[in-house]
Amino acid sequence: MLKFKKIKGNLIHPTAIINWKSLIIGRGNTIGPYVIIGNQAQWKNKKNSGKIVIGNGNVFNEYTNIHLPTSIKRITHIGNNNYIMNSTTIDHDCFLEDDVVLSSNVILGGNIHVMKNANLGIKTIVHQNQVIGSFSMIGMGSIITKNKRILPGYMYYGKPIKKIRKNILSLKKNRINDKNLKNEHARYKKILKNI
Repeated sequence: MLKFKKIKGNLIHPTAIINWKSLIIGRGNTIGPYVIIGNQAQWKNKKNSGKIVIGNGNVFNEYTNIHLPTSIKRITHIGNNNYIMNSTTIDHDCFLEDDVVLSSNVILGGNIHVMKNANLGIKTIVHQNQVIGSFSMIGMGSIITKNKRILPGYMYYGKPIKKIRKNILSLKKNRINDKNLKNEHARYKKILKNI
């Protein structure tokens, strides 16, 4: 069984590397073995600027990397109750809302906004400056290129990605009716304008 230390109301594995000076964190998070939080932004010749903000109840499994922001947003943000599987990379200036699942080996390029309840399958790769719609599901091994749009409430798969069908299971599970989904589409468009 893995042994964790309780630090600031969070369970943290002793091998995790955390840049505490650049982190604002809530409570009830689990930070697993060899997780790195707060390393340099992966952008040549661009300086770090700002903080990483993590909410409550998130799980970060082994070898996850979360990078510092730049002057683009000055924040790399992880909301609440997100589940991040092993070997995932969350690059500079990314914004994860709540209840997001990033499966093993997901790579988020810089400045990506992942809306609530999105589920990204194993080895999904996302081009920088993208918005991933709420209640969407991305099939494993998919590549989300620069010009693709991931709308709320749909399933996607492919290299490059293609829309497959509505994500009925997630919409039902979360009690999302047509009016709710329309609101999420409006919110998606607003976020997209600010990316």
